[in-house]
Amino acid sequence: MPRIFIIGPGGVGKTTAGGELARLLGCPFLDLDQEFMARIGDIGGVIQDQGYLRYVELNAALFATLVEELSETAVVPLSSGFLARETPPGLLAANQAGVRATGTSIRLLPCEDLEAATRIVVARQLGRGIGLEPEREAAKFPRRFADYLDQGDIRIFSTAGPAEIAAEMARALGLTRS
Repeated sequence: MPRIFIIGPGGVGKTTAGGELARLLGCPFLDLDQEFMARIGDIGGVIQDQGYLRYVELNAALFATLVEELSETAVVPLSSGFLARETPPGLLAANQAGVRATGTSIRLLPCEDLEAATRIVVARQLGRGIGLEPEREAAKFPRRFADYLDQGDIRIFSTAGPAEIAAEMARALGLTRS
């Protein structure tokens, strides 16, 4: 079984569905954002103090470290900007190559319709209660939606619950019966 990288914008359910997938498959689960906060520091604080470019550099280095540490089988939700086109081109290409070379990526989005997907994700993000601004989230998501639409070895659109999405991921990976 390969390393499974779950990719997509923030608020699409990567962490929640990924945790369910790891449970279903009986394999390790490591969320890149959580690992960043545990090993390096608060993401917002790093961005504020050192800038977004430094954050993405540190995040890419952490990804490389995690890939070395992980067994061949693990579920790893990646940061929402990890494969976003706002990442400097050389670093984006390196991140994309690292994901391709070390595992299988599953892109998760709620639906194909941008307006509907934006409504769903912005509501989820604001519901997290972490002080996000509605206008900023509504502006950011469409860019990230476009960034991720054509990425992923496996591409899933779903608004189902996390367990159902995890089961769909497992089927798409060929790890359970249809």
